[in-house]
Amino acid sequence: MSRKAIEELTKSVFKRYLKSRSRKEKTKILDEYCANTGLNRKYAITKIRELCFKEKKRGKKRGRKKKYSSKSTALLIKIWMIYNCICAERLHPFLAEGLEVLERFKHVSPDKETKKELLLMSLSTVKRRLLKHKKLNGRTLISTTKPGSLIKKEIPIKTKAWDETRVGHCEIDLVAHCGDSASGDFINTLQFVDLKTTWTERKALMGKSQKATFKAITSIEKQLPFTLRGIDSDNGSEFINWHLVNYCKENNISFTRSRSYMKKDNAHIEQKNWTLVRKILGYDRFDTNTQLEAINDLYDNELRLFINFFQPTMKLKKKTRIGAKYKREYDQAKTPYQRIMECDDVPQEDKEKLSKLYKTLDPVKLRRMINKKIKRINIK
Repeated sequence: MSRKAIEELTKSVFKRYLKSRSRKEKTKILDEYCANTGLNRKYAITKIRELCFKEKKRGKKRGRKKKYSSKSTALLIKIWMIYNCICAERLHPFLAEGLEVLERFKHVSPDKETKKELLLMSLSTVKRRLLKHKKLNGRTLISTTKPGSLIKKEIPIKTKAWDETRVGHCEIDLVAHCGDSASGDFINTLQFVDLKTTWTERKALMGKSQKATFKAITSIEKQLPFTLRGIDSDNGSEFINWHLVNYCKENNISFTRSRSYMKKDNAHIEQKNWTLVRKILGYDRFDTNTQLEAINDLYDNELRLFINFFQPTMKLKKKTRIGAKYKREYDQAKTPYQRIMECDDVPQEDKEKLSKLYKTLDPVKLRRMINKKIKRINIK
């Protein structure tokens, strides 16, 4: 018999073989099959078993049915990319509001079923669907901090945690854009982080002189949507000086510093230096006045709006030591804007101004402008 004839006969015999219930009947069918095809009995059994295996594969798959369609996954990835590829823990609580903003400006228009699926996704589901699209990158940094003078005795070391019940207590730090060499003048980024609301501000300055740093600090203070009540810095001479000490005393601002060579004392600001400065401008050297103006144009406009209104943050609630490990519990991720709106010590007038501004902001347009300005900075 030809191969095709054997295959056709095998299919017909296979159907009879499956329907037969008794062992004798199956043996009889197998004998007829071997006699007609001339195949060895063991080989005939193998061929029939192969067809059984294929038939099972065509049937129902094992495991649970798919709950979320490819459309909802595609929508999730699109939203994730628009909001700067933040982690699932920060994105998940912000999905409903983030989707509402994008629909308001008609950047996405999902059908009801896709939208429903997206909003029903758990944190674990969001993590799994974003896992394939994540990329990590890391690089070490040149340290440019130099110790301050004897005036350090006038500035107390912060040994206790900040009073995070009130808004306005900030940590500050400088990030150097010196490239591979710390020689000569280059641009630095001064960054502010409020501990209660996680609101952040940045200002670029040429060099790190005391006067330039002081000017940048007072400029950032005017941009803050709340009253500055306290600042905490490292021991660099750009912060430890009479300009800043006297200014803080005159304006009733508490001024403290960290312990020498203890970065964990400024943990809130240190962890922001990568996400809010390095991830945006990278590690290139910037040392021209044109670049200085371009960076400040980015910091004072689109970047501060995108980060503070559309980038959720998480705050540590509790840390428990279990043996040699620590178990950390975080609060629900919220944007700095949302945290300010919940603060009782921020005036209602200021909240209304922020609310009106929020309704006019388009995150997609902000991202596009940020990317354009970053390209111009790198070209210059």
